[in-house]
Amino acid sequence: MNLPVRGDSEMDERAPVDLIRLSDEQDVSLVLRAVEPPGVQPGPIRAECLISADFVQARLETHIWPDLLDEWEESLARLGAGEGAGWAQGGRGLRLYFHPGDSGRLSLSVHDPDRLTVALGLQPPPQWIEEHAIRLRRVREVYGES
Repeated sequence: MNLPVRGDSEMDERAPVDLIRLSDEQDVSLVLRAVEPPGVQPGPIRAECLISADFVQARLETHIWPDLLDEWEESLARLGAGEGAGWAQGGRGLRLYFHPGDSGRLSLSVHDPDRLTVALGLQPPPQWIEEHAIRLRRVREVYGES
């Protein structure tokens, strides 16, 4: 499967890469984008979380800690088994919760204790978990975690 992912080889090796990119035809979307490598290795990857729905447009600056990429991989496995999963950026940072529903719908909760809490519902494509495994590998390649 050739998934177009920001940061492909013809682009700058440190170009932004979307770790999470969920959207549907109702213009509901959640994107977690790695935008800048750590200043000092090992350290957090600077990131942004973009949330869009008819009732909210938000851009939250955040970080992705490289050791939490394994936690995201485990969350994808749980979601693939039809279970709910959460993923936290540690401390008081960004927290994402994913709740698969009937008929393939996905409920999402985004919680940033200092700025925003929002719940979204969307219909992701059937192969979204496999696509996100590819995205995870790409973030690890571009930002030095393998």
